[in-house]
Amino acid sequence: MVEPFFTILIALAAMLLGIYSFLHDKKSLPSVLLLAATAFVAVLYPLACFIFVLWIPMGLLKKVNYTELAAMSLFSAILVSFFLFNAFITFDVPYLLLIASISAVLICVFAILGIFEDDLKKFLIISNVIQLLFVVLDLSIAKMNGYIGDHGFIQIFNYTIAGLTLFLALGVLARNKTRVSQLQGSWFVNKWNDAAATIACLSLAGLPAFNMFVAKWVLFTDGFNVSPMIALLGIFAALLMFIMYYKIVYMLLVGWGEHKHEARVMTWINASLAIACVILGLFPFIQFWILSLV
Repeated sequence: MVEPFFTILIALAAMLLGIYSFLHDKKSLPSVLLLAATAFVAVLYPLACFIFVLWIPMGLLKKVNYTELAAMSLFSAILVSFFLFNAFITFDVPYLLLIASISAVLICVFAILGIFEDDLKKFLIISNVIQLLFVVLDLSIAKMNGYIGDHGFIQIFNYTIAGLTLFLALGVLARNKTRVSQLQGSWFVNKWNDAAATIACLSLAGLPAFNMFVAKWVLFTDGFNVSPMIALLGIFAALLMFIMYYKIVYMLLVGWGEHKHEARVMTWINASLAIACVILGLFPFIQFWILSLV
C-alpha cells in the first residue's frame, strides 16, 4: 500500500503545483511538468528518488522565480522522503540512535538559522531541510521501536499537506517579493490566503489543533521510549520552530500591504488545504485511520 499511497501524494503535489504554475507563471510550468514526469518514473524505483535531494537547494544556486523554487524544493522534498522511507524499510540501517541524535541537533541549528533569515527563498529551503530532518528522526525512532509502518509515515503525510499549504499560500502573497519582511500587511488585502499561510505556519510549528502537532506528538512519545534526551531535544527544536514560523505569521498580520488581484481557484485550493490541516489536527483519529491502511 505504501507505493500507491505515495503515488497519490506525489500526484496531488504535482497537480497543485502545476495549477499554480499555470495561473501565476506559465514559464515555470515546463519545469514543474518535467519534475512531475520524472517523479512518476522514480516511483517505479523508490531508491532512485535520492537524486532529487540535489533540487532542494537549487534555487540558491541559480536565479529562479518563486514558482520554480516551490516545484524544485517542496516537490523534491516529498520525493526524498519517499526514498528515506523505503531505505529505512529495505536496509538494516546502523547507528539509529546516533542518526536520531544528530538529526535532532541539526534541526535546532537550522531552526536558529531560520529565525534570523530574511531572504524568503532561503527561509523556505531551510524549512524544507528541517522537515526532512524530522523525517529522518521520525523514521529512526520508529525503526528502533519496531513499528516503522504508520508511525514512520506520519511525518511525511502531514508535511505534504502543510508544506503545500505554506508554499502555495505564500506563492499568492509573495509575488515579486524576495524578503520575509516584505510580506507585512497581507492580511488586510488578501484575508483568505493569509489565513491559509498562517494556518500552515502554525501547523509546521507543531501547535495543537493542527495536523503537524499529531506527527510531533507521536514522534516525542515514541522518542521518549528510546531516549528521554532525544525527546527533550525534539521539544526544544519545536520551540525554536515556533519562533521561526511565527515570524512569518507576525509579518502577515501587521502593517499594510498592496492589493493584488489573484485567481480565485488558488484561494479555494489554499483554503481547502488549510481546512485539511485543521481537521486532521482536531480529529487525529482520521489520519490514524488513513495511515493504518498504508
